[in-house]
Amino acid sequence: MNKNRNKKWYVMLVIALIIVSNAATFIFSNMINIAVGNKVIVQAKDAHTADYINKFLYLKNQIQTSYYKDIDEKILLEGALHGMFDAVDDPYTTYYDEEQFSAYVEQLQNSYVGIGVVVTVDENNVVTIVSPIDGSPGQKSGLASGDKILKVDGLDISGLSLEEVVSLIKGEEGTEVTLTVLKKTTSETVEKTIVREEIIMTSVDSMIYENIGYISISQFESYTFDEFSSQLDELMKQGVEGIVFDLRDNPGGIMDSVVEVLDKIMGESVIVYTEDKQGNREYERSTDNEKLDLPMAVLINEGSASASEIFAGALQDTKEAVIVGTTSFGKGVVQRMSDMKDGTGYKITVSEYFTPNGRNIHGIGIVPDIEVEIDQEYYYSAEYEISKDPQFLKAIEEIKSN
Repeated sequence: MNKNRNKKWYVMLVIALIIVSNAATFIFSNMINIAVGNKVIVQAKDAHTADYINKFLYLKNQIQTSYYKDIDEKILLEGALHGMFDAVDDPYTTYYDEEQFSAYVEQLQNSYVGIGVVVTVDENNVVTIVSPIDGSPGQKSGLASGDKILKVDGLDISGLSLEEVVSLIKGEEGTEVTLTVLKKTTSETVEKTIVREEIIMTSVDSMIYENIGYISISQFESYTFDEFSSQLDELMKQGVEGIVFDLRDNPGGIMDSVVEVLDKIMGESVIVYTEDKQGNREYERSTDNEKLDLPMAVLINEGSASASEIFAGALQDTKEAVIVGTTSFGKGVVQRMSDMKDGTGYKITVSEYFTPNGRNIHGIGIVPDIEVEIDQEYYYSAEYEISKDPQFLKAIEEIKSN
């Protein structure tokens, strides 16, 4: 008798459930095995999960039958999915409903309508500007790295997800949005009314200054390497004697893109490696086939994050370039984005990344070799001139001294 009981316990637990909707069926089919009809076969090790699924369905039905107003079942199911991802308590691990996923995909394109600022959430879940896009309405209004967004059109956004805030800021071209912002530089709360525009995304710009090449990379996107390669080749044809890479306010982007760019300029080395919770490591390496044999400097600030920190960290560890500016943002984790093929998607932090010397800079940032401050109001003002930029001029000085 006991033997039969044990056998039944170890083999399976049969639970009779009524599949109340297609959405519920989707949840079951992705978490436990569906058997014939309305019977669900659950392995013994999954019994605890099955209890929670049963509890979820019971509570969902209680809301639908007992709440004094009609509730759309899809809203409840989407809310449950959002809640599961929110429970991870990681600002980069997110579930996207159809509207949010569509907006996310739109941001990956070469243009979108908005105010042109990259935002994240800080350790207190306050929406924070990582960097304004050069020439964008946000930059022209005086928004700067480190500013905190408190309200959108008078609505207190505390408690809203990052994606919900972004959707409030975006809108039709030519319309206005008013942001209540806590300025980092003055600790004052100000209101900024900004007209939304189409933001055309380019990622690389270049020039020559006193025979030193200058390349600004605003983000690392799928098209960045082609732009970078073309402009670097043009500078080399003109016989520049060094290169300054400006990654200030570069919020990051695609890891493959920064690896491609670094492979073109640095010698044979590890560029970056990632490590997941099982301790599995993946290495990205460069060759010396196209090593840039010139003095180099990299400009960073607190708006330099993620992929731009990979760039600066790799060149700093290998001593290929001198890093000038202020300490970077400090995002040392990697996300994987997945499309659910039903209009929704999700993003999960899957690993940490490390510089060639094994540094994880998450929450720390890249500390420059030479720290040079710049007045933030001047840097983001219409009066700014690169020829009077102390960080840029220090980089030029370092290159000429090599």
